[in-house]
Amino acid sequence: MTGREKVTLHYSSRALIQVQDKILLVRRVGDRMSFLPGGHVELGEAAAKALAREIEEETGMKARVGSLIGMAENDWLESGQQQAEIALVFQAELAGVCEAMQIDSKEAHLEFFWAEIRALDEHQLYPVALRDLIREGMSHYQGFVASDLDK
Repeated sequence: MTGREKVTLHYSSRALIQVQDKILLVRRVGDRMSFLPGGHVELGEAAAKALAREIEEETGMKARVGSLIGMAENDWLESGQQQAEIALVFQAELAGVCEAMQIDSKEAHLEFFWAEIRALDEHQLYPVALRDLIREGMSHYQGFVASDLDK
């Protein structure tokens, strides 16, 4: 990039939801690329609250959002337009889910599925840098959120 191209910046929250040796992933229907569940943080909204809202909108299920475990950056080209995402990644659980059960999407363009941790490459998890971090066990990473929006 020369610095003149228009870039759409996405500020998002994403959830690392693990049950035994599986991670919950989501992808656009018909796409091979997958990503962690979550979505955009709206102006004036705390990232953890945005994540719980997005998961409930997309699955109809309540999420318990835990600790911030890191930040992920990604960029891609979509319909000829450069996209970039900065995503805060939180540990999270789906209320009442203690095994890898089917998660139905409330949004027709998305599908949820469980992927074995060792098979993240096969499911083309993006950003790619997350694959090794998840395989190595992200539970030892700890972060913090200092937010005036979470009142």
